[in-house]
Amino acid sequence: MPAPSPPKVAVISGGSSGIGLACARTLLGRGYHVALLARDPGRLHDAAATLGAPARVDLLPVDVADAAACQAAIAAIASRHGRIDWLITSAGIVEPGLFRDLDLAAHRVQMETNYFGTLHLIQAAVPVMRGHGGRITLVSSGAAFIGIAGYSGYAPGKFAVRALAEILRLELAEDGIVVSFVAPPDTETPQLEGERPKRPAVTRLISEQGGTMSAGEVAERMITQAETGAFFLSPSRTMAWLARFHSLYRPVLAWQQRRILKRSRGTDQKP
Repeated sequence: MPAPSPPKVAVISGGSSGIGLACARTLLGRGYHVALLARDPGRLHDAAATLGAPARVDLLPVDVADAAACQAAIAAIASRHGRIDWLITSAGIVEPGLFRDLDLAAHRVQMETNYFGTLHLIQAAVPVMRGHGGRITLVSSGAAFIGIAGYSGYAPGKFAVRALAEILRLELAEDGIVVSFVAPPDTETPQLEGERPKRPAVTRLISEQGGTMSAGEVAERMITQAETGAFFLSPSRTMAWLARFHSLYRPVLAWQQRRILKRSRGTDQKP
């Protein structure tokens, strides 16, 4: 009998919690071997314990903002398995706040993680994937389509991820690499739990219009859609609508936000 073919390999950044961990669980169920990347070794080990498949999970502590660390992690995975079939760039951070309240460091760290962290992994993985193809899925946000007050440090990186996905969809097609882009709504994760209390009122009111989903729902829907070869992956109807009609909705949302900001400033100026 011929030897069974080795399992496909998925690399997932932000793999210790939230959407990244949920994607790992979904892909394990589809027979993949998964490599989880995250900054905190302790949280990685805790995450792996919840998956219950130690033989099919690699753990690599990596800060995606460190380009050299990303190169080393991808090289280690390629050396061990000889292939990467799916890269999911789920690592991201958000520090909400009005522009006047955010310092330069807050802007820089979000861009370095959310955009450059995505770029670093893709640059490292593409040479490995080029020989046999595969999938790259970039996790972004509804904030990639439309300006939301309070996200001046967060949205630019997500806009950039969207642009990168559109370009890579074109350029990597000849290499057999199918690039997708996903914009989840608010997703019940530890990150969202920590972010909510920091949101300015305008950010909270606008973000809540998109509803919330569980990380498991987002992962299952985005992976199922990606397997069809689709470019834009929309876990929710709201995000699908926003992706299609954001240029028409933008003036309405801007008007709504200006009203909220005006009320907020009036309250701030009261003695």
